[in-house]
Amino acid sequence: MTFDLTTILKVIAMAVVQGIAEFLPISSSGHLLVMGRFFELPEVFTLSILLHFGTLLSVLVYFAKDIGHVLRHSPRTVGLVIVGTIPTVIIGFAILHYAKFLEESLLATGFFFWITAILLLTLMKRYGQRTEHEIYYEEVAANLGDDDLDIPETKTMESTTFMDAIIVGISQGIAALPGLSRSGTTISVALSRHFSRDWAAEFSFFLSIPVIAGGAILEIIKLVKESESGSALAAFTQDPSMAVYAIGAIVSFVVGLLALSSLMRLLKAGRLHYFAYWLLLIGTACVIWTTTEHWDQIVDIWNNNATLRSLTSIFNAGGAE
Repeated sequence: MTFDLTTILKVIAMAVVQGIAEFLPISSSGHLLVMGRFFELPEVFTLSILLHFGTLLSVLVYFAKDIGHVLRHSPRTVGLVIVGTIPTVIIGFAILHYAKFLEESLLATGFFFWITAILLLTLMKRYGQRTEHEIYYEEVAANLGDDDLDIPETKTMESTTFMDAIIVGISQGIAALPGLSRSGTTISVALSRHFSRDWAAEFSFFLSIPVIAGGAILEIIKLVKESESGSALAAFTQDPSMAVYAIGAIVSFVVGLLALSSLMRLLKAGRLHYFAYWLLLIGTACVIWTTTEHWDQIVDIWNNNATLRSLTSIFNAGGAE
């Protein structure tokens, strides 16, 4: 890539999508694939690393106080994150190894957009909305102390079990599939395990830290292997577009902070499931686009497949009767 206005605009576009979709429940990998397919955006390891670094930094900054508290006073929570990360790594690597072809499949991404939408409209909508009881307690809390309220219990940092962490970790591993939102999947599953809304989001993003960092490290290793110098520092410094990529990292960091703030507000208001309608729309567009683009191949498969031909003859026979 060359250092020009077009490059800068493409990098900024990717950074904005990365920052928004990494945290809001719409799948960053799926949206970047769609953007790359329709707008011919660049696929550059160096850029990918820096964009992930930007979003990782936004998590660390946004949850800095909570992370500091956990590291100083809650080693058990660190254990929950470690336990949750183990199934994520196992499942994520299995998907990347055995189903890597799905990363470039617009059709598969469309279907996984639909699955994310279903998760949001079922688990997220059912467990993530403010209940009448919660609204009542919030109104009464203005006049009474917390000790006087019999507030329904939800799981917090202290009451979360290691089985909860494993189940949420499994969902995060499955979300390695393009079109499956990591945040949407993990928060939905955490809510279904009766996490409080705040803790569901916090634990989801605590789990994201080793995943995003690990993904960046793997990309750096791949970059070094493909670099003639064999050095990560040289691979970065010798890239002529590094200044543009740095802009992308800054944009993804700033947009990531805004997206995190928006996610927390929407989650507290019980409105995250509204993103499902966008996912249904873009998922349908992906499926229609792919089907239209490869229609001739689909027709050839239908005409040349004996099983499909026999099914057609059965239906035709049934209609004739």
